Amino acid sequence: MSDPESRGESINALVQSAYAGRIGRRTFLKGLLALGVAAAVARDMADHAAHAQANQKSQLAALKREYDYIVVGAGSAGCVLAHRLSENGRHSVLVIEGGGTNLDQDKIVNPLLYTRNFGTDTDWGNKTVPQKHMMGRTIAAPLGKIIGGGSSINATVWLKGDKSDYDTWAQVAGPGWGFASVIRGLKRAERYAGGEGELRGGSGMIAVRKPALDHPVTLAFMASAIELGKQKHIDVNNVASLADVTGQQDVNADGSMRRITTAHAYLLPALVRSNLTLLPSATVTKLEIKGGDCQGVSVSVDGKVRRFSARREVILSAGALHSPKILMLSGIGPARHLREIGIPVLMDVPGIGSNLQDHLLARVLFEAKDTLAPRLDTGHSGIAYHRSDATLPGPDIQVYGRSEVPGLADLKPNQAFAILAGLMKPRSRGTVRLTSPDPSALLAVDPNYLEDPADLEAFITAIEFAMAIGNARGFEHLRKQQITLPRADRGQIAQYLRTSASTYWHYVGTCAMGRHASAPVDEALRLRGVRRLRVIDASVIPTIPSCNTHAPLLALAERAAEIVLGAA
Repeated sequence: MSDPESRGESINALVQSAYAGRIGRRTFLKGLLALGVAAAVARDMADHAAHAQANQKSQLAALKREYDYIVVGAGSAGCVLAHRLSENGRHSVLVIEGGGTNLDQDKIVNPLLYTRNFGTDTDWGNKTVPQKHMMGRTIAAPLGKIIGGGSSINATVWLKGDKSDYDTWAQVAGPGWGFASVIRGLKRAERYAGGEGELRGGSGMIAVRKPALDHPVTLAFMASAIELGKQKHIDVNNVASLADVTGQQDVNADGSMRRITTAHAYLLPALVRSNLTLLPSATVTKLEIKGGDCQGVSVSVDGKVRRFSARREVILSAGALHSPKILMLSGIGPARHLREIGIPVLMDVPGIGSNLQDHLLARVLFEAKDTLAPRLDTGHSGIAYHRSDATLPGPDIQVYGRSEVPGLADLKPNQAFAILAGLMKPRSRGTVRLTSPDPSALLAVDPNYLEDPADLEAFITAIEFAMAIGNARGFEHLRKQQITLPRADRGQIAQYLRTSASTYWHYVGTCAMGRHASAPVDEALRLRGVRRLRVIDASVIPTIPSCNTHAPLLALAERAAEIVLGAA
């Protein structure tokens, strides 16, 4: 690591420790000065951190019974809403988060360690039910249990998706959710290191950059994709149509490889505001609904139940698994299921917890002729989009490269490279269901992977395309042999996918928005049938986009904040 990178990492570590209250103002200031931060800037940073820490301590010591807005969940969408709803100073905002605030952990700081969060204190610990179309396998269903939510435990890939993704949103939920609106929200969220573009934000909240472009695997990947007919656009996020594009994805990590979460970008800067209160390590167990109004929430805090009222609205931002969970615990959901669990039915809403969608992922491994150059940056090494059917309006396959493969028995990480293939537009739909009326019980998560035969056919095509890239001339100087399924037919590939495919953990759709009365949430993100209650998170996404879902979710949250404040 270079000296500038080391310095940046040390500064970020100090900032996180200061906001978390683990070091005082004097220690923070001395540390900044020792790292070469100008005295005036260091004093300003130290003052802000100390102010935020003191302000939140004061707010928590004097919790009110009523706030204008209650935001349930300080995940990706919740952090956006916390910042935007408190920004004008006119509204009091209470943000309730079930997880903690310690972002300064290696498994969070370093994106390469993101899977180490799964099944630990920073994950809610859910798993899928056995997947009957994937050999009965049970798969982890992680959900970030910390401020920043999924943005604190994901792989930091930042992609905007294809125009056709949002044309579909507009068809379902109205023109306010079309491509132009999503791009406007994305520009508010994004601060791209390459500056603003037609479809890119240059002055938004989340620092985004492109990983290194000159690793041999990256260059070979793009050369091979071009050989197979893809058009080269290094900045794939500044292209409307991705159907036949290759380039390099972006990451929301700084130059020293430290993750930039929504908590860093949106929440921490807002903690100095006297009208914003963050209540961490507190779990919302039920919505308080009377006479068709959502009046507030019941919360478990230090083993005791507390109730908070909302003068304006309660906003559910607990994610695609936990937002339907909270609604069902409150008696809103499929009536038959609620009765089976023993929960009194307040409203029969079949769409709550239904329509679950996720991306599936599998990899093709190649042994290198010689030891590869060390991994650069995050190890992301090119991306390409493909259509399993040329008549599709946009891509349903995402393929990307990795410049090293850890964990192989007979090869070192830099003696192999991987081409990974993702099924991005699944037709299969699953469910999220309760297992108990106990709010602490784990969920029954059933993505129903590969239930639709068309998904398996498209996924096989995705693997064939990944194999074609790895075996193209662009990799000829690097490739020794294909390790995964050499000379396999489609039947063998199908068996491989059923037995080894994993997921991106991109859950969406369980409280889908739409103009039709059957959609649980309307186009203004209000839960149908209950006043003063909105759902704003990945659960409202009606159809999954053809990319990693973090950037589209923040674009949605930014657009949602405009809608909420416009109604205020």
